[in-house]
Amino acid sequence: MTSSSQLDDLWMRLSSMAGGQRQFRSMRAPDAGALDVHVAIRTTDGARCLLFDLPDPERTDAGFEAGGLRLTRVALESGLGIALLLEDATRSDLFTTICSDVIGFANAADPIHALRLVMERLEAWRQFLRSVSGGMKREDAIGLIGELIVLEALLARDPDLLRTWRAPENGLHDFENAGHAIEVKTTLGPGWRVTVSTLDQFDVVGLEQLDLLLVRLFETAAGETLGRLIERVASLLPEATDKRALSNALLQRGLAPDDTHARGSLCVAVQQMTAYPVVADFPRLRRHDLPKAIIDARYVLDLAQLHEIARPAGPTIESFGDRA
Repeated sequence: MTSSSQLDDLWMRLSSMAGGQRQFRSMRAPDAGALDVHVAIRTTDGARCLLFDLPDPERTDAGFEAGGLRLTRVALESGLGIALLLEDATRSDLFTTICSDVIGFANAADPIHALRLVMERLEAWRQFLRSVSGGMKREDAIGLIGELIVLEALLARDPDLLRTWRAPENGLHDFENAGHAIEVKTTLGPGWRVTVSTLDQFDVVGLEQLDLLLVRLFETAAGETLGRLIERVASLLPEATDKRALSNALLQRGLAPDDTHARGSLCVAVQQMTAYPVVADFPRLRRHDLPKAIIDARYVLDLAQLHEIARPAGPTIESFGDRA
């Protein structure tokens, strides 16, 4: 993998070169595979760039601006290409991290396949840049741990169930499979209160079954970190394509590859996992029950008052995983 220090060194060398008439001054990236990747400097203003050849000229979906970065199609001497540009110099550290990460996805044997992997990774970074400011917050890390604990239980049954994890795509429910949805709520320490963030979260329209799954955690030195949990989940995925999909999903979910604080600061264990079926008498706010002027709401549920409908989580996970 091309390190951040290697990239910084290449950009410094390019900056010291004479300008010339070309739009970019560039050097081929270390460790690049079949897809030609160049570390570059934009001649007009010295902005740092990463350039990719475009072996599939029909591709038209290359473009975004987020977090001080811009992705765009450009005309290169070798033909059409894609440029990832740093437009805000104050984000140079983040830009270097992204470039180092993305180059690692360009090493497939076939250049068109490598381009697809690069674009999927860049799309994951785009979603990360638009949703995250700074590192992952503690409460978000707790929520992610809960989702991964459920995902681990599902993958232990069938690795193909990775596709049912919808939270990274901003799905309405965290998991969905053939008409059965699971909404995961995670707490750390004592207490049974959970926050519902939208009016539609517990609406069963279009679903055959909806369950709230509460994952209660407690901090302990004998527990596991988020980073270790991710390693364990990845070990359940035998295919490299699925491991890449998990990596992209984590990035979309707000966890950067170099966020060592979020990956290692919490050490937790599961105290209890409980399922609550969302049936007719389940306490909730629904859009069609409220005045039209109320367009959304956020509220808190006290699950301690729902002990009569609480059940072990195992059968719910089994039922979810067994769906066609």
